[in-house]
Amino acid sequence: MMADGRVRPPAMTDQTPPSAPPADPAKRRAILQACFELFAERGFRSTDVEAVAERAGVGKGTVYRYFGNKEELFLATADSSMKELESHILESLVDVTDPVAVIRAAGLAYADFFEAHPGLVEILILERAEFRDSIPSTHLVYREKNRGILDELLEQGIASGAFRDIDAHQATNAFANMLYGTVVCGCLEGSNTKLRSMVETGIDIFLNGVLDHGRRRGE
Repeated sequence: MMADGRVRPPAMTDQTPPSAPPADPAKRRAILQACFELFAERGFRSTDVEAVAERAGVGKGTVYRYFGNKEELFLATADSSMKELESHILESLVDVTDPVAVIRAAGLAYADFFEAHPGLVEILILERAEFRDSIPSTHLVYREKNRGILDELLEQGIASGAFRDIDAHQATNAFANMLYGTVVCGCLEGSNTKLRSMVETGIDIFLNGVLDHGRRRGE
């Protein structure tokens, strides 16, 4: 204690590390973008932290300081990408209230995001392959988190008579599976530039079916 009663600050020694510098959001985004590109191009096992640092324009130590190890890097990349997808879809629904219009807007926003970022399909497939026994699929986590929105929307449409009386929970599953299957197959086939058109067709069939009910009634 000092003569004036104040506590003396500890002396800096070799064992006292300096305070870590504050996180730089721009560097973090650059690292995640580099990870997204490299993991999608090369896969998880063929991507090393040094390559990530070089593409991000930062030091290798900076990458480790922000994310710890390659596994954390990959999982942060998957989570960040799904957050961007989530935000993109929610932004597309601002001021849209009609149930049919919401379904169309959400589905097309989903397609547009994957059309612009087809590498996300590779990231999601890699995550399943590399981490299936240790973590839940990020895509399924976000799907479960947001499914209540579509469940409620479908229930409102059923109550108003816009939709026939079906199980809203199962209908949400069918819609989500259609979207995911369409973008995955489209990207793997190299048709990512056509995803919006492909999803639009899927939405139309989801909403209207394929049966000609007028013709069947006349039979």
